[in-house]
Amino acid sequence: APLATPAEKFSGEAEKGRGAAGWMQETSVFSAGMLQSGAFSRLPPSNIEEMFQRMVSISVKAGQVVIMQGAGGDYYYLIEHGIATVTRIVEADEPPLVLAELKEGDAFGEEALVSDNKRNATVTMKTDGTLLRLNKTDFIEQLKAPLLNLITLAEAEQRIAAGAVWLDVRFPSEYRFDHLPNAVNAPLHEIRSVLKTLDKEKEYITYCQTGRRSSAAAFILAQHGLRVFVLMGGTKARSQ
Repeated sequence: APLATPAEKFSGEAEKGRGAAGWMQETSVFSAGMLQSGAFSRLPPSNIEEMFQRMVSISVKAGQVVIMQGAGGDYYYLIEHGIATVTRIVEADEPPLVLAELKEGDAFGEEALVSDNKRNATVTMKTDGTLLRLNKTDFIEQLKAPLLNLITLAEAEQRIAAGAVWLDVRFPSEYRFDHLPNAVNAPLHEIRSVLKTLDKEKEYITYCQTGRRSSAAAFILAQHGLRVFVLMGGTKARSQ
């Protein structure tokens, strides 16, 4: 059975940040190549250095629940060593749905921090490992602010006319009720599964009701190297 203590509550053996150079020297996971791809490639070098300086390293055990579905979000994580499983409870009387398996170099925990919502999935360590952890305040300052590209409806429509694609990150029931023309439904809790179907040569514009879920989805997509924008204010702004 999973250990009961989420790593968000775990103070344990925590090592202060060593800086980007230190991580690059001591592990291939965060090599120069990795820092030059995906989300990190879009960060100013000073932000990358500061991010690693502020991170702490924690040891975790196989079966340990790192984040729990329904809990508040306090940290962003990078996997230095180990494998973790992402699951989500859809129906209380059914087994959790496995959404993804995360490996060394993968990140998680950003959805709740970007959208300021509760955790929408549980992450459990499949093996022993080491995680790098960044607190919410530092995450917003060093990662969220530089990476989110908010655009107005007028700007979005111009990009759509030029070939960009709408991504509706709401639940399928919301999408069926009302969605923008030719929008693709990519629910936030399934966004990692949708990644492999998206074209890195295209631009995507995420939207939801208010802009909160679409911001979280855009952040995840940006981490994987996609060109993505967020419809400012969501569909509520469109109806005003």
